[in-house]
Order: sequence, then C-alpha cells, then structure tokens
Amino acid sequence: MHNRQNINLRKISIPGIAVTGITGGVIGSFMGGILPILLMGTFGAVIGNFVWALGEQRFFILIVVGILLGSGFAIYLGGMEAALLGAGTGGAIGGFISVNLNMLRPRDRETNIS
Repeated sequence: MHNRQNINLRKISIPGIAVTGITGGVIGSFMGGILPILLMGTFGAVIGNFVWALGEQRFFILIVVGILLGSGFAIYLGGMEAALLGAGTGGAIGGFISVNLNMLRPRDRETNIS
C-alpha cells in the first residue's frame, strides 16, 4: 500500500499567502503601475497557498530567515540602499537551501513482504 497524504487545496494558509503575495507585489512594483502590483501579488498568493497546502512549511520558514539575514547583512555592509537587494538574494538562498535539505531527507520506503 502506498502512504498518501491527503492534500486540502481549499485550506487557506495565511503565512504562505503572505510570503509569496508580498514578494509578488514587490516584483509588480518594479514593473510599474497598480495593475502589475495587483496581478503579481495575487499570482504569488495563489502559489504560496498551493505550496503551503502541499506541506512545505519549512520552505517558507527558511525563505523568511534568509530574507531577514540577507537584508540585515546588506544594511550593515552597504546601508539602507542595499536592503532590498540583500533581502531578495537572502530569500533566494533560503529557498535553495530548503530545496536541497528536502532532497537529502530520507523518504519512507515501501517494503514488500511476499
């Protein structure tokens, strides 16, 4: 038998929506105008809710830690002008670390007893 996890995609997850929705809104602000901000923010929120529903809460936690550390180091080294760049790169590195840790995690293996 396969161990399948029930995924409830209708469940609203505020942390997932917040992290990727805000990120999408910031990306939309670089595009210019209110419409790209709304569209990218909504798109990010949908992706965040989907990923959170799949059970990847660690992914978001490491991204937020990366954002905080990256922006903190950038402010310390380059001033407030570098904070946005540091937050972006820190969040990306946090996401990469999360993906790699997830790939290294041992999986439950099915044993067939015949």
